[in-house]
Amino acid sequence: MSSYTEDNNQVPEMQQNLELLQELPFFASFPSQVMKLLALMAERIVFSEGENIFEAGDDHGRAYLILHGQLTLIKQTPATSVRHYYEGDFIGTLSLLGSMPSLFTLQSDKETETLSIERDHFSKILEQFPETVQLSLTALAKEIHQWERKSLTTAKDCCLKLAGVTNL
Repeated sequence: MSSYTEDNNQVPEMQQNLELLQELPFFASFPSQVMKLLALMAERIVFSEGENIFEAGDDHGRAYLILHGQLTLIKQTPATSVRHYYEGDFIGTLSLLGSMPSLFTLQSDKETETLSIERDHFSKILEQFPETVQLSLTALAKEIHQWERKSLTTAKDCCLKLAGVTNL
């Protein structure tokens, strides 16, 4: 049986993965061969309502694109909801680039399907395609800059003391 379902109008999962990943700014400048490998290695994971994707202190080593559902980032002490992530959000980019214990717990608010990329798979691609290392760093710098720019437009005066991450 081929990767097509009985309805030949459906696109194979790898092609769907490729199309989803190509829409993400982080991967925008990656060569097509790299994108195809990422799409092949990407894994679809469904989390149940209330399931922890990872907990504070875990080095989860994955990035997640939310296909359906909702996730909540939780600060453990005291237990506080920090923010919600929705369909189309791509989270965990930093974890692709290196080991980093999480400062938060990530929990599924309802059944949530994600497209996930493991750090180990991403690292193998970086080894095979060394030019992708610089592309990754450039993309990450752009994401951090855009994040801080957006944060500055919505931050209250009391929170501006925490700004300046782009000056690190």
